[in-house]
Amino acid sequence: MKPRIIVDVMGADRPPAELAWGAVHASAHLPLTLVLAARRRDLPPHLPPTVEILDCPPDEGEGSSIARGIAAVGQGEAEAFLSPGSTGAVVRAAILQLGRLPGVLRPGLCASLPTLHGEVLLIDAGATADPKPAYLVQFAQLGLAYARGVLGIPRPTAGLLNIGTEQGKGDRLARAAYDLLAGRDGFVGNVEPHTILTERPVDVVVCGGFAGNLFLKATEGGTEAILVAVREALRRSPRTRLGGWLAHPALRAVGQGLRYEEHNAAPLLGVRGLVLVAHGRSDGRAIGGALRRAFLACQAGIVETLHSLFAPAGLANPGDPRVRSATPS
Repeated sequence: MKPRIIVDVMGADRPPAELAWGAVHASAHLPLTLVLAARRRDLPPHLPPTVEILDCPPDEGEGSSIARGIAAVGQGEAEAFLSPGSTGAVVRAAILQLGRLPGVLRPGLCASLPTLHGEVLLIDAGATADPKPAYLVQFAQLGLAYARGVLGIPRPTAGLLNIGTEQGKGDRLARAAYDLLAGRDGFVGNVEPHTILTERPVDVVVCGGFAGNLFLKATEGGTEAILVAVREALRRSPRTRLGGWLAHPALRAVGQGLRYEEHNAAPLLGVRGLVLVAHGRSDGRAIGGALRRAFLACQAGIVETLHSLFAPAGLANPGDPRVRSATPS
């Protein structure tokens, strides 16, 4: 059966009609049923008849598309919800309306980052600003399960974001989390920020939401600055313009691989339903990429996988010895 995926096209930087067409074009190549959550008047007038509309009246406020879409997932009317709206609003609505999976202390946003050696996951990317050490233990487990189930990595590894690789580095949170993670399957120790994009030392980077969000935004800004600087340098003289023309295919491939549009949509792992947050600056192409990621997560049955991983182990206390036997391997 084709999954029904709700795409919220309200509350982003781009107009709803642009996002709607991006989702429509992507859905044409995927075996899914697309549902657009928006005010009907803001949508293009001639959508394909296969596209459904979840009408969100304006008198319910800007967050009505988020609330209605997540409620539909909770009621079993859709398999996934994707939104480029406020991350905080999506996280709050998901926890309130769907609840956490049994044993999950706090859900985490699992973002995807392009590196020189392939994709890497970062969790938490902004759902919990001030986590406890036990939360980071579960973030590692959530991220490892997602890497294996959705990205198809047989034996993924996880590392703790820190200012140094040695044990004992970092603030109280990092040191306490390291002690809880040490010896668990898949955990390889601390990783420094500068190695993540160049060396890709792990498949999953674990951190608190505040640090994770800062790292993401700094990485996006740095990537954008480099691409702009290269583009301007190639326009400075006839010789550099000729070189740029000759290198255009390679430069284009590099630029596309590093842009966030190709790695959009961060699932909120640990809630009773599939909820994904796209970038607020998403354009039509980025929403299309996010929809493809949502479809892959549906196919992988990631929510069911996490439920089976967490519920039997009673992970309310990550220090419990039973947790070690349930850690992904």
